[in-house]
Amino acid sequence: MATSGTFNFSLDIDEVIQEATEMIGGEQTLGHEPKSARRSINLMLQDWQNRGILLWTADTTTVSVSTSVTAYDLGSTVVDVLETTLRRDNTDLQLQRISMEEYALLPNKGQTGRPSQYAVRRNRDNVTVYLWPIPENTTDLLNFEKVRYLEDVNKSAIQTADISRRFLPCLTAGLAYQLSLKRPGVEGGRIQFLKAEYEERLARAMEEDRERASFYLKPRLNRV
Repeated sequence: MATSGTFNFSLDIDEVIQEATEMIGGEQTLGHEPKSARRSINLMLQDWQNRGILLWTADTTTVSVSTSVTAYDLGSTVVDVLETTLRRDNTDLQLQRISMEEYALLPNKGQTGRPSQYAVRRNRDNVTVYLWPIPENTTDLLNFEKVRYLEDVNKSAIQTADISRRFLPCLTAGLAYQLSLKRPGVEGGRIQFLKAEYEERLARAMEEDRERASFYLKPRLNRV
């Protein structure tokens, strides 16, 4: 028999909710459950970003430097910065990330020159990057490899979650577990089964969603 020849499988939020409720069994869906389910999905997606870097949320932002500007605000959709490079004369130069504590201890934060270090302050609503030394020209470019938040789920119909389709199995299982905690009449054993199924699927997806390049650890020795 012939295969479909297509590669477009996905689930909109309505179908994710339906799949999750079918996994729970028990009582029929309540009238308010779609709204409750969307809230659970949003909370679950936030939790995923606490567990690791989801590769599809990483992208690069290029910013022109400004003379004597110390800090750059990357906006409210950014979670963190993975790498920063400085482009000068068509050459990208890697900057070293230091902690905000190390940045605070720098004796002359107004020193100008070619930036070689950066610190990231993860504020409540945005991310700010501090450079040292501060830029000496307006011709260099900064490339921020950053991680963004996942987009909100706010509709059930004609909307999909902001995830790779490889994560659909753990999204449905996770939602089933979350809804089972809120739905009356679900047995404790069933809830524990759904939790274990969810965690297993998520662990498998997170393990697969990783860089394939070799990883090396290089200690940084500070002179005292």
